[in-house]
Amino acid sequence: MVFWSIFLPSEQQTSSVEDRWRLYLPAFVFLVHVAAAFTPWLDLGVTIVIGCANGFACRQALVMRRRGSRSLLGFLVGYFILFMVFVPMAKSPILFGTFALMYAACFPTPLLLGYLVILLASVVFITPYWIQSTLLLSLFYSIAAPIFPQRSKRFHLLCLSIGFLLIVSIMLPPLYLCFQVTPQTLLVNVSDPAFRKALWTSLLTATISTGIVFVLGVPLAYAMARLDFRGKRFVESLIDLPIVIPQSVAGIALLVLLGPKTPIGDFLERSLGVEVSGSMLGIIVCQVFVSSPFLVRSAAGAFRDMGPSLENVSRTLGAGPVSTFFRVSLPLASGGIFTGCILTWARAISEAGSLMVLAYHPFTISIYTYDQFIQYGLHESRPAAVLLVIVCLWGFLVLRWLRTVALGSPFGPERRAGR
Repeated sequence: MVFWSIFLPSEQQTSSVEDRWRLYLPAFVFLVHVAAAFTPWLDLGVTIVIGCANGFACRQALVMRRRGSRSLLGFLVGYFILFMVFVPMAKSPILFGTFALMYAACFPTPLLLGYLVILLASVVFITPYWIQSTLLLSLFYSIAAPIFPQRSKRFHLLCLSIGFLLIVSIMLPPLYLCFQVTPQTLLVNVSDPAFRKALWTSLLTATISTGIVFVLGVPLAYAMARLDFRGKRFVESLIDLPIVIPQSVAGIALLVLLGPKTPIGDFLERSLGVEVSGSMLGIIVCQVFVSSPFLVRSAAGAFRDMGPSLENVSRTLGAGPVSTFFRVSLPLASGGIFTGCILTWARAISEAGSLMVLAYHPFTISIYTYDQFIQYGLHESRPAAVLLVIVCLWGFLVLRWLRTVALGSPFGPERRAGR
């Protein structure tokens, strides 16, 4: 009973009831320790860990006693459940000692206790996926915990709970994939010249494609937001066509149009010495085709939301249409336009289906990953897949950060209509 001296009565607390609790609680937890210590699978190190956990639990139990009998009873019940789950049932006293320390530390703070319950439930009931489930459930708990006390928001929270299943279905596969590869394996894969070349190709072509879509798509979006004409709905449907067409079909269509034996492909090769199929130009063509609707739709929505009133004011003050567009319309819609650029870049860097048909070489990072899977199987392709997920995720986060912080007032303030 190394920890007994901690629980001796102080001069300020000399009541007989308090003294009895100071004696009974260490005795109770000490019995739990003895029950665990005499199990045949326990070694000295585990005994020390459990002893530390029990001593700290005694200290916390006294704190709970000062808060009231209900808090103390809840603490002891939870501690006993931990003991029963991990020692007699799971036969893992080291886990009992670890979680007992965490439980005793978190119990006085209900918010932290909620995270611990999520961790325990994941470890006990969803063992193969405990890391992923802990992260996802903790995310939901972080959102829901501050909202739940507001009765007016309960229905909205229910809707979030239902919709969160979709977020889980989206996030669980890449999360599980990322934890299947060690950091050492990732470092070895990063040092591969073929991987670095494919990554550079993807970054370069995606950036060029986004620039092309920006130059052509923003004027188109502005015109669609300001003009009313017959067949407008049909033109809007044509803008969304690349989203509807399967990627492989898009690649076949582009190959039929721009391949080496087609009129356009033959003209470009004879007159300019440019070959679309199997080249960087072919990669850019595919990326522009599949990603253009994202920027056009986002920019058109931003122009439509800001309305024409400020443009009319600018025109009445003597500014021309070009000056009004660049000095009024474009800055006000910049938030939506930049969001469209982010989505366009992300879609371009992840494109694979059409590239397999039109421009399999040079490798982009997505084609490189697919090629690794075809040649060497699932195990060898996992590091490249994890690195692709990391690159896409961090690229997306950096661009979002640039949108809100680094680009200054035209892109940052939430008050702007394009946001």
